[in-house]
Amino acid sequence: MNDQTQWTSESEALDWLYKLTGRRLEVSTQDLQAFFDQLNFIREQVTSLHFGEALALERLQEKLSKVSLTIHSQYGSDGLPLLMAGRASNSDPDVLRSVCETLLVQFGAFLSEAFDSKSSPRIVRCEGIFREGRQERKRLGALRNERETAWRAELSLLQEGEPEVVDEIQRCEDLFVLTSKAKFCSDACRFTTFQITKQLKEPGYLKEKQRRYRTRKENS
Repeated sequence: MNDQTQWTSESEALDWLYKLTGRRLEVSTQDLQAFFDQLNFIREQVTSLHFGEALALERLQEKLSKVSLTIHSQYGSDGLPLLMAGRASNSDPDVLRSVCETLLVQFGAFLSEAFDSKSSPRIVRCEGIFREGRQERKRLGALRNERETAWRAELSLLQEGEPEVVDEIQRCEDLFVLTSKAKFCSDACRFTTFQITKQLKEPGYLKEKQRRYRTRKENS
């Protein structure tokens, strides 16, 4: 799902599937949309789990009831797991369908752990922010869910400031399991967040930084 947030076209999704399966899949737009819908369903459930809301367990059960499991006969030759959803044929649409259902099975296994009070892994979202205006939003997963308001409300910085300024600041969409130190998905995200936060809280910060940089260049 984290990779999905960076895709800007169907071809990029197909490139990702090629890296995963080792095959250049030729599938219909409808088949590919079913793949996106599956990812979006899982993301919606993760959001509900994070905010302590009711999960669509009946719908999940309905989806899982149609899955037949198999041991991946070519395990190790690609990025697919040992236990995966079987497929009726080796056609490209069936390979894609198998990937969709395998992701669902893996999510179901995660939920099983999440409901176990002894382990209880908690999904959180990166607290990183970056600038991206509405006209720049070309990513397939870019903030098209009304639930984004709840995620943004977790960051006090996005609840403050001028609306037109805050609107161009987006929250990183990467998800991960909570650890004691986890707030950002990467050092790059942490650095960008620090820079933007400084700029918003100290408007003269960027100009002063640029002035010091020019001074160092001139002195060197």
